[in-house]
Amino acid sequence: MSKIILLNKGDIIRTNPQEGFWGISVVLSEKEKTPESHAMCHIAITPLLFQHKVEFKELNIKDLKPLVFERIFNLKGKEEFSKEEICIGVYTRRNKTNLEIIGSIEPSLVYDGSLPFEPWSDLEIKWPLCGDSTKNLGREAYINWEREKLENIK
Repeated sequence: MSKIILLNKGDIIRTNPQEGFWGISVVLSEKEKTPESHAMCHIAITPLLFQHKVEFKELNIKDLKPLVFERIFNLKGKEEFSKEEICIGVYTRRNKTNLEIIGSIEPSLVYDGSLPFEPWSDLEIKWPLCGDSTKNLGREAYINWEREKLENIK
């Protein structure tokens, strides 16, 4: 069994959220393993989406900002509603799906706000616990792109 590589603060990850599409996510923080938990990190999904395997040299650092995503809820018996959220989540640092690291950046250039690991309800800012990153990390960027495409058709 090969050793699982850990994601590190500042890593720029090339994602593949949909066949034929590549996106960019950035590791904003890192925390070492404890007896209670795996090594953890915050990952920001950016709105950048490409229809080719994007390389680091193609990126404009100023475009590396977290996606503000409109999550739409449709619950049985309730009127549909939506909520905007910043696409930052708490993940394990285990890169089990071998996401490609294409560069590194000072993460405060991407996001310089509070990055608590705990989801305590009394915190002003809290991030969802997402577990291990998956092969479709950045799916929100693809959904956002699809929505914008539909809006432009109307």
